[in-house]
Amino acid sequence: MAAFDDLIAGAAAVDAQFAATPFARNAAALAGALDVWAATFQRRATRSVFAYDERLRLLPSYLQQLEMESNGKRVDRDGRAVAYPTAAITWGGTGTDAQHAVFQLLHQGTHRDPVEFVAVREPGHALGPTHHRQLLGNAFAQGAALLRGRSFDEALAMTGGDEAVARARTFPGNRPSATILLDRLDARTLGGLLAFYEHRTFTAACLLGINPFDQWGVELGKEMASALDTGGSFDPSTEALIARAGL
Repeated sequence: MAAFDDLIAGAAAVDAQFAATPFARNAAALAGALDVWAATFQRRATRSVFAYDERLRLLPSYLQQLEMESNGKRVDRDGRAVAYPTAAITWGGTGTDAQHAVFQLLHQGTHRDPVEFVAVREPGHALGPTHHRQLLGNAFAQGAALLRGRSFDEALAMTGGDEAVARARTFPGNRPSATILLDRLDARTLGGLLAFYEHRTFTAACLLGINPFDQWGVELGKEMASALDTGGSFDPSTEALIARAGL
């Protein structure tokens, strides 16, 4: 219970800061505005989040629920169809595992969507200091590589003049990323981190003019699942699946 109280206290501190801080210096509000800028005006369809701490391995999944269920809407607060993209598709993973799974696309793929890193300065384990130094180094280096890239001339010099290989080893750079670095991870800072993302999501909803507090898309699926138990009729494809499953 003491840990839960600390979690709530950390969230309350960020709540108070969000309410009292002017927009121009409000971290959560500015992050929400940047999310709208990327998804709505730059038409960046996704935002990836990578936690460089095993204790935060479920953070990307939590943010998927928070952001996409809140702001994945197609009408505004007055029920009018919006003429612009709303929430981005949120996804992510845990570093450094994700580096060998998805970072190829982030660095050299045709998508240029924003990337976010979350790391913790103090380790949460008893391993030697080299272990945590390498972990943080990987997190910071990924952001630096997304920014800097590698020019064709640099790659050409590395490949001994092989132009085909040099093109494959060229990185465009100038790819957006941000890093959140916590001093430590405990119940209080976790509460603050979650509250930061909640206010960030709320700010984006306000700027988009949508209501983040309903989830009718989820309700439709529940209604149709209930109809299956009461003998409701479905499209031929779904009827075939029901029959094959023996439902």
